[in-house]
Amino acid sequence: MTAADYARWGIGEPDEDGWYPDYRPIPQNLKPAHDGPSAPSEAPQVDTSWLAIVEHWRIVVADLAREFHVDVYDAAVRARPWPGVRTMIFALLESPTRLREALTRR
Repeated sequence: MTAADYARWGIGEPDEDGWYPDYRPIPQNLKPAHDGPSAPSEAPQVDTSWLAIVEHWRIVVADLAREFHVDVYDAAVRARPWPGVRTMIFALLESPTRLREALTRR
C-alpha cells in the first residue's frame, strides 16, 4: 500500500512523501487479510507449570538422563543444590525433548 491509499485517514499535514504524522483507525472491513505466519496466540504453547512437569515426572527423569547424563535419584545428585537441577529441567523445555513434546498444547 502507498501513502495515497492511507491519505483519507490522515490527520494533520502530509510530509513531502505524502505520509501524515498520525492516522485515524482504518475500518476493519478495509484492512488487508493477514496472509503472513500464524499469530502467536495460534502457535503451540508449552505448559511450563510445575504441576504439568510433575505430572510427567517419568519423562523428566528419562530426559535428564538422556540429555545431561544425570540420574536424579543418585545420592550425589540429590546432594546438589536444587537450582542447578531446576535449571536442567527448564532447559529440557527449551530444546526438542520428549518433555517439551508432552507439554506442548496445540
